[in-house]
Amino acid sequence: MKKGLVALLVLIALIISACSDEEGSTNDEEQNLEETIEGNNKDEQEDEEKENDTSVEDEEDSEDVSGPFETQTEDQLDLTIGDTGRFDTDLTTFEITLEDAEIIEGELDGEQPQFDSIILLDITIKNTGEETHPVQDLMYGLEVTSDLRGTGMQNGVEYFDSVEEMTGELASGEEITGQFITEIRDAEEYYFRLRSGITGSGASNEVIWTIPDKEVR
Repeated sequence: MKKGLVALLVLIALIISACSDEEGSTNDEEQNLEETIEGNNKDEQEDEEKENDTSVEDEEDSEDVSGPFETQTEDQLDLTIGDTGRFDTDLTTFEITLEDAEIIEGELDGEQPQFDSIILLDITIKNTGEETHPVQDLMYGLEVTSDLRGTGMQNGVEYFDSVEEMTGELASGEEITGQFITEIRDAEEYYFRLRSGITGSGASNEVIWTIPDKEVR
């Protein structure tokens, strides 16, 4: 009887010892897993911070290299017929010479103006930049207005068969002569310019030709 009791106690002690060892092993594994997860999260956080720092540095370097556009050419606000204006834009640089101007009363090529009259400009455009550009890109935004504080009318050459349209591309140093035509409301003076929305945004310097009505009618 005593031997049986002793054997039972020894067996119980062995079972308790085994359970204790298994629980300790499980706790160690859980602790190791938590430490591994924490380590991975820390590494990911450090990598993300490094990527963010690199991205910010790249953006700053990009801004330092390019930066916002700033025109290097002064405004020309008092040009007249025969004068050449120099444009410095975020696209390229070019020159326009206003060779002549004429006001046409009544219809032209069967087209009756919706406003008072039609104004026809003879102009020469020269590409002074380093790259080739379509003529239409250089003419984009040109307008005639009788009010410098308001908007103007842009080129309507496609509506008139007898008007010499300027097309194609201009290589560096090349020039082309043609015509610009649009409608106007009668006034004492008219202004040929790049529209104010472009110059006001800083994308170009400001160039304005003044055309007195009495000289071109």
